[in-house]
Amino acid sequence: MKGILFALAILLNLNAKSVHWQSNYDQAHSQALKESKNLMVLLIDPKDKETNRKIIMNTFMNQKYIDKIDEQYIAVLITKDQKISYPIESLFTVEYPTLFFINENNLFLCDALFGDINADRLEAHLLECK
Repeated sequence: MKGILFALAILLNLNAKSVHWQSNYDQAHSQALKESKNLMVLLIDPKDKETNRKIIMNTFMNQKYIDKIDEQYIAVLITKDQKISYPIESLFTVEYPTLFFINENNLFLCDALFGDINADRLEAHLLECK
């Protein structure tokens, strides 16, 4: 898991216009409270490396909505079966990847995105999530 997160971090740092991901839910939640932001939580399966790479590269890099995400959300990347705790009861899914939008009270802002998370779907979804 650390290897995947490290590789993703390197990829993200190569390009200045990308979502800034955190891997610790509790720390991200604390930061969101301090900054009056919501959480955007992406759950991925570390076994599906190609899908994960495609989502990160095509959906969360070099898109016109990246600044909006960074202004309104703290982004959290969670891998299936990770050891670091997160509210698995509320963020439960059997389909990966899944993208959740959560407020400071850990309540959903809108429906989650499941499966094929791409730039067009995310951009439309961001308009619904307020």
